[in-house]
Amino acid sequence: MQNKASYINSIVESLSQNPNYNQNFNHRGENALLFLDLSNILCRAHDYSVWIDIEDLVHIFSTLYNLKGSYAFTSCNLTNGMVNFLYNTGFIVYQSPFDSDALMGFTICSVCKESDVELVLIGTHDGGFRGVSDQLAQKGIHVAFLGFRDMFSSYLKRGLLFYFEDMKILSPLKETETKSQTIGPTEVKPEIQFDPIEPTSNIRIPHTNPNSVH
Repeated sequence: MQNKASYINSIVESLSQNPNYNQNFNHRGENALLFLDLSNILCRAHDYSVWIDIEDLVHIFSTLYNLKGSYAFTSCNLTNGMVNFLYNTGFIVYQSPFDSDALMGFTICSVCKESDVELVLIGTHDGGFRGVSDQLAQKGIHVAFLGFRDMFSSYLKRGLLFYFEDMKILSPLKETETKSQTIGPTEVKPEIQFDPIEPTSNIRIPHTNPNSVH
């Protein structure tokens, strides 16, 4: 059986042979940060009845770039299992009950200002992030957007793109819907504690048994 490292390397090699990604590979080995708009990309995945393997997504970008940090944002309810999964995968998780896009844009600019980063990877189809991309470009930081091929706003299509369909990270939702990494309307809400002083506080989840069912 092919091990995980070999599998990820085969995906990266496949992308390197795809002319759509020539410019993306010009930045190979650069310091990068990953930001995911979960409310956007996972809801679109639900529309396609597929699940995104976020863990493999991180492995691919860690192989392709020097991934310095991963951040996830949502205004949807997350199950405790999904939150624990994101933390265990190395993400810093933010949740806003109002506008997670504004929080995400603010955080991207703040983190990049303090980090030695050359490339920012943003998982969203939302054209509202074009302004963030332009602001980073003025500072010499390249931006690549990732999402479903036919879902990108026209405002994002002029820059670097990664298509989930080419990254072999999609699986039918019916095969994975029983997994604990679930997003969407749920009666079980994570226990959220917000720090009223810090505008970019991440949610803090009390210690839970990762094997428990939510």
